[in-house]
Amino acid sequence: MSSANNDGSDDDGAARRSGGVGVGAPASITSIQNANWQGMIPIQLSIAPTSLSSTNKPRPLHRMVSRMTYLHLGLFDEIMHLHEYAPTSSYGGSSSKQMMVVREEPPDSPKQEEQNSNEHENNNRDANNQQEVGTDEQQNTSQNNNISSNNTEQRNATLFPQCWFEDEESGVPLRWQLFVGVLYDLMKGRQVVINHPGSPSSACNQFRNLPWKIRIHFTSYPTDLLLPLDIVPQQQQQQQQQQNASQNSNESLASVAAATNSNVKASQEAQINTLIGRIFRNSLKQALFLQYGSSKVAMSITKNSHEKIWDAIVQSSYDAYNQVNTDIQIGLKSPPINNKLSLTEDLTDENATTAKSSLPQLVPVRILLNDKPAIQRPIVAQKKDISEYLKQKPTEILKDDADIYVSPYTTLGDVLLTCLPSLFKQVDSSAVVDSRNIVVSDASSTHYSIQGVQPSLSCVVVDLWRSLCHPDHFLYVIVVTQ
Repeated sequence: MSSANNDGSDDDGAARRSGGVGVGAPASITSIQNANWQGMIPIQLSIAPTSLSSTNKPRPLHRMVSRMTYLHLGLFDEIMHLHEYAPTSSYGGSSSKQMMVVREEPPDSPKQEEQNSNEHENNNRDANNQQEVGTDEQQNTSQNNNISSNNTEQRNATLFPQCWFEDEESGVPLRWQLFVGVLYDLMKGRQVVINHPGSPSSACNQFRNLPWKIRIHFTSYPTDLLLPLDIVPQQQQQQQQQQNASQNSNESLASVAAATNSNVKASQEAQINTLIGRIFRNSLKQALFLQYGSSKVAMSITKNSHEKIWDAIVQSSYDAYNQVNTDIQIGLKSPPINNKLSLTEDLTDENATTAKSSLPQLVPVRILLNDKPAIQRPIVAQKKDISEYLKQKPTEILKDDADIYVSPYTTLGDVLLTCLPSLFKQVDSSAVVDSRNIVVSDASSTHYSIQGVQPSLSCVVVDLWRSLCHPDHFLYVIVVTQ
């Protein structure tokens, strides 16, 4: 288990990987992606007092977790350790015992009394036989109930525990279907606007408050705030397998009871991997659909490629991810777009043709505003055709008239102004929409970031997407307000 420093020093890697992009020699897109995948967040995980089964509270656990993974994956070992201190789930049932009552009628005459006496003896014999049968049935029922109870206990012992996380400082439940880096940026932005309301943008880099303190719960799952941790299909499959095993022989039941801890742990890890893996694949398919306008590309990805991508996320390995991703994410080999250089060098017919053929036409973007559902949009990479733009504004004119230059590429400011017009504005509303004129409406109460950094609003979206998108191909833009 990796340990994080508690002295507040920023080994954060959490958000500082790509701050040097654009300084000096331009870095390649893949080198920026690789540096971004190295980002780690120090997390301190403790168990909620309401989830303790005794007064013996375990010490908090520390772990360095990748920004590109999920909480249940990056903290799997810690979850299983703290679960030992939580109360076990109880399964109860009720059974009713049927009692047979024999009523005796008083005799009316000696003959009738003798006849009734004989009938009474016969009835007693029948009753005894029925009671014996009933006793056997009750014993069988009791045995079946014991077997069912054992099956339930064994099944419960092999299931991944129902748990959820909350940010310790704010008490906000953490959406487990989001990447760790996205969750951290949301909570960090929240702390910035609350604790530094005067200038959240400038205070962002100084306000780190590491390690990130998270509390885990094993009870009172907030189904009204979080997606259910739905592992029902896994449970049903295991239940059916165990029912079949118990019907075949008692030896199978004994072998299940004698399963090693390593096998149980592997089963639990497979359950949570299957659930979150399904969430990830659905998100990737959504991004590809937004980018291409159809499901053909998503459906063309082989099962083997899906498994390699998911294994790379579980292992936090960029090299393994890049081997598959280069065939899916287009534009990785093209150099970054530099708006300033475009005035004199980049906007040539040759470069325009190259950019048009190698860059994506649409970029999938998700904007997360506070705790609201994500705003999901396909963003046009180029506002205007570059070759047509060159005919209207030759490079010779642009050299002398750079002040009126408007980038043909969609910028981050363009996206935020369109999607969140109440939080972002154009300084000079009478002029043509220019990314250089787009600012935050109230910088004292609004904070935005991408992968832990706050890029300029004039940055080209297609470059941000190629460099800083998450493994599901979405560019996550975090916006937090007071």
